[in-house]
Amino acid sequence: MVTKLDEEHYVENPFLFHLQRLGWKIYRQNKDNPEDTKEIISFTSSLEPEYGKSQKFRESFREVVLEEVLSESLKRINPWIEDDQISEVVRKITTPQSNSLLEANKEIHDLLLENTSVSENRKTGEKSPTVKFIDFKNPDNNSFIAISQFKVNITGTEKHIVPDIVLFVNGLPLVVVECKSPAIADPISEAITQLMRYCNRRGASEGNEKLFWYNLFVVATSNQVAKYGTITSDYEHFVEWKDPYPFSLSDVNPDGNVTSQQILIHGMLSKENLLDLLHTFTIFKEDPKSKMIKVVARYQQFRAVKKMIKRLKEGKTPDEKGGIVWHTQGSGKSLTMMFMVRELYHNPEFGNYKVVFVTDRKDLEKQLNETSRSVGFTVKLARSIQELKELLKTDTPELVMAMVHKFQERELKGEFPVLNTSPNILIMIDEAHRTQYKLLGANLRKALPNATKIAFTGTPIEKTEMTFGDYIDKYSIKQAVEDGVTVEIVYEGRVHSAELSDEEAANAKFEDVFKDADEDTKRMIMGRFTWRAYLEAEEVIRDKARDMIEHYITHVFPNGLKAQVVAVSRCAAIRYKKALEEALKEKISELEKENNLKIDLEKLKKLEVGVVISGAQNDRPEYHPYTDPNVHERIIKSFKLPFDKVDENGINGNVGILVVQNMLITGFDAPVEQVMYLDNVIKGHNLLQAIARVNRVYKNKSCGFVVDYVGVLKHLKEALAIYADEDIDEISQVVRNKAKSVDELKLNHRRIEEFFEKYKIKNWRQNIDECIDILVDEEIRDEFIALVRQFNRSMDAVLPDPEALKYVHDLKILGFIKESARNRYRDDKLSIKDTSNKIRGIIEEYLHSQGIDPKIPPTPLFEDKFLEKLHKEPSKARTQELQYAIVEHIEKHWEEDPELYERFSDRLKRLLEEYKENWDVLYDELEKLRGEMKKGREVEQTFGLDPKKEMPFFGLLKSEIFGKKPVSELTDSEIDFLVNTTKDIIEIISREAQNVDFWENAVKQKRLKSHITSQLLKKISSSTLKNNDTVSEETVPYMVNSITDIVFGKRNEIAQKLIELAYHHFRK
Repeated sequence: MVTKLDEEHYVENPFLFHLQRLGWKIYRQNKDNPEDTKEIISFTSSLEPEYGKSQKFRESFREVVLEEVLSESLKRINPWIEDDQISEVVRKITTPQSNSLLEANKEIHDLLLENTSVSENRKTGEKSPTVKFIDFKNPDNNSFIAISQFKVNITGTEKHIVPDIVLFVNGLPLVVVECKSPAIADPISEAITQLMRYCNRRGASEGNEKLFWYNLFVVATSNQVAKYGTITSDYEHFVEWKDPYPFSLSDVNPDGNVTSQQILIHGMLSKENLLDLLHTFTIFKEDPKSKMIKVVARYQQFRAVKKMIKRLKEGKTPDEKGGIVWHTQGSGKSLTMMFMVRELYHNPEFGNYKVVFVTDRKDLEKQLNETSRSVGFTVKLARSIQELKELLKTDTPELVMAMVHKFQERELKGEFPVLNTSPNILIMIDEAHRTQYKLLGANLRKALPNATKIAFTGTPIEKTEMTFGDYIDKYSIKQAVEDGVTVEIVYEGRVHSAELSDEEAANAKFEDVFKDADEDTKRMIMGRFTWRAYLEAEEVIRDKARDMIEHYITHVFPNGLKAQVVAVSRCAAIRYKKALEEALKEKISELEKENNLKIDLEKLKKLEVGVVISGAQNDRPEYHPYTDPNVHERIIKSFKLPFDKVDENGINGNVGILVVQNMLITGFDAPVEQVMYLDNVIKGHNLLQAIARVNRVYKNKSCGFVVDYVGVLKHLKEALAIYADEDIDEISQVVRNKAKSVDELKLNHRRIEEFFEKYKIKNWRQNIDECIDILVDEEIRDEFIALVRQFNRSMDAVLPDPEALKYVHDLKILGFIKESARNRYRDDKLSIKDTSNKIRGIIEEYLHSQGIDPKIPPTPLFEDKFLEKLHKEPSKARTQELQYAIVEHIEKHWEEDPELYERFSDRLKRLLEEYKENWDVLYDELEKLRGEMKKGREVEQTFGLDPKKEMPFFGLLKSEIFGKKPVSELTDSEIDFLVNTTKDIIEIISREAQNVDFWENAVKQKRLKSHITSQLLKKISSSTLKNNDTVSEETVPYMVNSITDIVFGKRNEIAQKLIELAYHHFRK
């Protein structure tokens, strides 16, 4: 039973154990010797590994592919292939032509799916036969290996990264896993940061991109929570895999509770599912923020596709084969349709199917075209009913896209004849509830009587609409919010003051709009038009526009997010543009006088208001500028881009507010949009679609806002009356009233009070030093970080509401405590960089007033002003700050002189134990230690070696051979042996390291390694050392008593460590 919460026993070993259950072979890398990887045969009940034989997979830490395994796999999958051809194929996949990581990753991905070829099959004479890298049809014909602690060098250096687990299929590293103990603060973010570092995503060269050329996805796990993402995912796009389909939870863990990690392993890393994810469920698609992104399916997409295929295989009639997939808006429904097409064509029994896609999404058309190439089917576009009829008649297996928005309604009303009676037709309909689909749907049923129909929808199906059968798969709004796939929506009603003067009349009009037409059609139309005239009135629009700008600039703009306004008519939309621009000018001149919120005025002055409305034939001239489709395209592109971005066509992201009548409510995706201002009565699907515009995930977006000027959401239940009750309840839970955000803020504030009470701090606002003191304990510090993060998030959702203002003082003090503790404990997790811009501005201003600049890192240990700063602090605070600065310095410089820093580290441990709590004495001792560290080896006996450049090598050899035995206790002959060996090795290193591109060239480094090992062997054979010279006990596991045996046994490890040390001293 695992009780230790450390990373290895609680996270990594259970991960490996689970993989082993699924048939993976498990190994652990020796960090000192690339050639030594031990197999883990089994685990004890306390999850300690039991090791078997050692295996040599590679010769150096530069290699990321297990080439021998790759060659053996190629031979097994393609039995006719010969050795020279295998080398040619291996070269193809290990030397991509592309420059960037993402391009290389795509190139290799395409190779794995589309295979490669060689000139001929020499056994049969066949020309250009296909060579497969992976056998997708027979999963067990592939090799599945997991290596724990897979150390690789940081490209172009001798430093290293050590990913916790790397998973290889046929010797190619497809998955990288980073484990973190759940006892640290925010373990998943820490793990994701680490993974980003490993693939150089943070802008610096600090990892090894080659390892990620082959990467399908990465996993960040703390066991209780495990999330995956791809090499392009940002933090907010890492998600859990929550359903192990086709397995059940009892398959995952027969013994009871199931963790997120176990579900992810079973669902994504069982052999068949992993190969499926690679083969069918991964695509590269365009993205407004970063050009191209890589997407691996989410669990509900995978599950829905598998269930649809199961129905197609098992259903006897067209009705049994079809049904409805309800996947909430924003959860990637169009990609699910895309994955379905790929899965269909990967299944031999559906290879002769014709697929009819009914959609109005242009971007979907583009993605399908790209996919069709890799799966090998053709896409035919039907832009008119006539074209559609022609394409439906044939029996060719192809994909027909019916672009619904191009069809004329009168054509849709004309009945279709029977066009094709084949049962091998699948109709997939996107957003099945629109009228034109209802017309087309009925016609398609008649034209293709035996076809199977599957409808996809982002909103629940109406009670009356059961024409497509029952649900195949359901993924509701609530699940999407819980999974972090969409954000929660905060509703705020704003009643306009003009309404209040004639409240009864206004309410009557309002009720009219909501009454069912059959009661009194005429009265309803009357009501609607007077209501509409009211919503179009210029003075009413002007007031609301001011209110919108006020709300936008305080809540939304500071985090770089955007807004959409839904107006009652085209006329109102144009009036809104003018009113919003005026309100914006007023607000800017007000902010130029006083700008407490530190709004970025330069950016605000560039902000544009765009209008997108549909045109009609007899439009008045003033409508024309706003109805041109080309202008619309530019406005929409600009709106989707972040403010500071410019795309390849020179379009910038300055459009920050978009005014529409109803055009953009459907099929349009802009994650950067955070607020929807509703000034039009909309119901049912349109209402849900509108709300879903603001629920997409984006950086710094804690929630989406719907600000309602007409009271639609007051009548949420009525507006959604077309749906079943349980669906309405679920939607209501996700759209929450602003008052609920205020309650949550109060609760999070209360938790902070309780935190300080729990640790016996009275009046925490006054006793700031005590608050910083308790954070010395890392677990308490992590608890504090988590609480402050929650508090900051709820402040972000409510500010600048008066309800939040009373907490601003506490927000500042908590920021001060965090920043002071960051300086004292040198812990970057405490920095305020993880807060949203809005909150960070308030805290930074306060820190500056207290003389702290959060952008400046803590003062380095050896600077004079470091001690000056300490003398001003109370004794406990200064002692701890000095202690953590020493620890940081040792960690930072360890690799430059491991033996010296190990001694300083041991000494620090002894001092801390000896003078526990005796702050004054401990401070004096630490100050002495700092002084010695500053002098380094200058004050030690150096035997004629250079203290900075050569003594580190002497020290390394001493500790490898004699352990921790002090130099003063070595015999003269032992010292002579060390000094001479050091000189010889340094001479070899400095000679070899002068070669051009030495540190980038694996072959040259390998040659140096063999020079060093042969020099060590030469030294021991010619050594004057007598065998009775003692050797430290610490050199176990080499239970020998002669230096010769030790050096012989550890020669490869010693050579490897000497080269790593040389990197720090001999690199130009």
